[in-house]
Amino acid sequence: MNFTYRPVPISAKTAIMAVISGLLFGAVLIFATGNNPVIIYAALIRGACGSLFAIASSIRWSIPLIFTGTAAAIAFKGGVFNMGVEGQMYVGGLAAAIVGITWQDLPGFLLIPMMLIASMIAGLIWALPPILAKLYYGSSEVVPCMMLNYIAMYLTDYLVHNVFLAGGNRGATIKTDMIAEQSRLTKLIPGSSVSTALLIGLAIVLIYQLIIRKTKFGYEFEICGINPRFARYGGVDVNKTRIGVILLSGAIAGLGGATEIMGVRYCFESRFVGDFATNGILAALLGSCSPAGTLLGAAFMGFLKAGSLTVERTTSVSRAVAVVIQCTIICFVSAKSFASILDLKAFRPGKGLAKEGKTE
Repeated sequence: MNFTYRPVPISAKTAIMAVISGLLFGAVLIFATGNNPVIIYAALIRGACGSLFAIASSIRWSIPLIFTGTAAAIAFKGGVFNMGVEGQMYVGGLAAAIVGITWQDLPGFLLIPMMLIASMIAGLIWALPPILAKLYYGSSEVVPCMMLNYIAMYLTDYLVHNVFLAGGNRGATIKTDMIAEQSRLTKLIPGSSVSTALLIGLAIVLIYQLIIRKTKFGYEFEICGINPRFARYGGVDVNKTRIGVILLSGAIAGLGGATEIMGVRYCFESRFVGDFATNGILAALLGSCSPAGTLLGAAFMGFLKAGSLTVERTTSVSRAVAVVIQCTIICFVSAKSFASILDLKAFRPGKGLAKEGKTE
């Protein structure tokens, strides 16, 4: 099972229709449970942007998705299906936490960069085996990436529980000691979890934009994603380029794990990644893997997350409805995005399916 992922551009119309379809499906589900969709969606909007606290909550949940979405978007642009973002976040978060706990006496201007660099190194190392298996052994990168997610999850649990467990910890959550005070990211909105991680995330998006628009490497990995055979004819070393792509993607995912530790939790907690990776992949797909589009996709997913938490607190509807909406959006977007994997012509408005025997 060895395929090359070829990103298919998604128009703003397609993304909007996918979102609307997901919301309509969610409304049907809400109505089927005996609730009023208008009231539930009003609560969702109120919880996402109805106050300064709600806006801060939406931004807080968007921040990790900026990192995971950008990591996924870069990989997809380069024709690599990086399903290992979750594992890369785990190892990046643990690496940052270990540095922040070990060197407690270092000043913040040294400790913070050390933690960020350690997380990026851990993330890119964890991303390397799947792409090597794909390029040199004919394997698909998808299965190794997914298996490495589980390895990272349980390996970090094991290391924390047996080596780095917080002193006196008797709770259900496996976690380390707190990182040094001076290594914690500054809050941008007092009383909230919004920290300078937001600025780091925006800087990563800007760097991504500059790479694909202003650098030779950006041109090469975009061409490798569109048509690797053409790239080879043009003198591009496709294997080398894709290794660079997956390393960059893994480093950004690891950095996302570090900022979650340094800006919100202040220690490594078991299973802290949650749905950040899957929602980040959706954000990248919604944004057609472009920098600005991925950023907007991350903001939308953060909006949905914050609103769903308010819905669960203030109504009888579970936040699982938000998960259903997200999954529905994935289905509609993927119907457009993943058709190229099987070399099928995607649906196009007004054209239906391609006639048999014709190619793009």
